[in-house]
Amino acid sequence: MKWLVYILLPLQLLAQETYDNCLDIPPQTYKVSYDTDKQYYWWVSAGDILTSNNNTLVVQWPDSVGIYTISVSTTRFGCVGDTSYYDIEIKDCNIIQLFFPTSFSPNGDGYNEVYKIKGRLTDKIQYMCIYNRWGERVFEADGNKPWDGDNCQIGVYTVKVFLSNSGFVKPITLVR
Repeated sequence: MKWLVYILLPLQLLAQETYDNCLDIPPQTYKVSYDTDKQYYWWVSAGDILTSNNNTLVVQWPDSVGIYTISVSTTRFGCVGDTSYYDIEIKDCNIIQLFFPTSFSPNGDGYNEVYKIKGRLTDKIQYMCIYNRWGERVFEADGNKPWDGDNCQIGVYTVKVFLSNSGFVKPITLVR
């Protein structure tokens, strides 16, 4: 999805866009009214300027939390003109970003051969342990390592995962 925002000079804008960092933020386009006699000067507090063409700016915002500012000023015939500011706020994602598959099938067909947790926070997993239905530990790893289910029977298992200050317990079904 692409957003097109028009910033009209000379008005001082008190507007703000808000995003969260749950998903990658797509590049955003900002545009002010165009006058052939004006020179446009864009400034961005953070993020990458992908293109800047007179009255149009395309920015890739970072996914880190914070408030970032766009500024555009103009000159006309060498004289200082208008300046406008626009704030963009990136908020922290308010949902835990781990996906726990409910089953896997290590049967040699090339699909779902290993159990591995997916999602944006998988690199923050510190410890992972898998137990059988009798509470015996059948697999453990520091971090998010794939479990291939070797020497395990068909059935329901339990995975315990620990992040910095959170823990999760989820069931897994091993199917062959």
